[in-house]
Amino acid sequence: MKGFRSKTSFSLAELMVAIAIMAIFGMLSYRAVRSAINRVHRAKAANNLRTIAHAHAQFISDFGHPITFSEMENISINGLSDVNSFAAVLAKYGYIEDVSIWAWDFDYKIKAYKKSSLGFPSKIYDKSTDKVQGNFQGGKFPLSVVCGIVRCPNLDYKTLLKGKFPAAYSRGLQSNGYWLESSAKDRGGVFGRKGGLIAYYDGTVEWCENVVNKFVNYLNQRKTSHICEAIPNAHNSIQEDGEMPSNFLDWTGSDACDL
Repeated sequence: MKGFRSKTSFSLAELMVAIAIMAIFGMLSYRAVRSAINRVHRAKAANNLRTIAHAHAQFISDFGHPITFSEMENISINGLSDVNSFAAVLAKYGYIEDVSIWAWDFDYKIKAYKKSSLGFPSKIYDKSTDKVQGNFQGGKFPLSVVCGIVRCPNLDYKTLLKGKFPAAYSRGLQSNGYWLESSAKDRGGVFGRKGGLIAYYDGTVEWCENVVNKFVNYLNQRKTSHICEAIPNAHNSIQEDGEMPSNFLDWTGSDACDL
């Protein structure tokens, strides 16, 4: 009686099934890893935005008014009122001195800049010149953040700091309430069309796939998708014509005042 002989090889069909199973597990593992990485990026970005909102809120509490255009223009090398000079004012007074709070390492624009020969800035503010540090200045160094400036003459700032007024948000938000794709020229969204983060002066931060009719217009109390309309005397940080990067702050309020 012959003994049984164990099977020592796979058939082609069995091999194909094994490869298919391995591919499926590989795909699921990749998605799980990417999802985990994205959660880490969002959490890190949310913490950075919260830090910025808190810093400006503290500035307002300490000085009795928000950062003004004249303060930004005076500290800027090129005389522009942009987020880079906004950040430099906060750095000057010791609120935020870490470049990474404004330039997120996973942001595709920051990655591209690091690969260039321009030199990544080591600091935000240069004490010797009382100006934005050269490599950090607007127009040269991109930021992942857009900020809201609030300079309303009749606004109670104590109420502002407790309210749902946008203080900072991730780059790429359009006036129609949707976020730009990462590949869009100049203003591409940090997270692409998937969404973005918004920080408020009350310290909360939220992820939004879009902000269609999410906000309340400060002047007429109507629903709006335009984040700037939710900021008292809002700046035009969302450029509809696409001529300027979205981190530039252009004043549009007719009754703007410089405190």
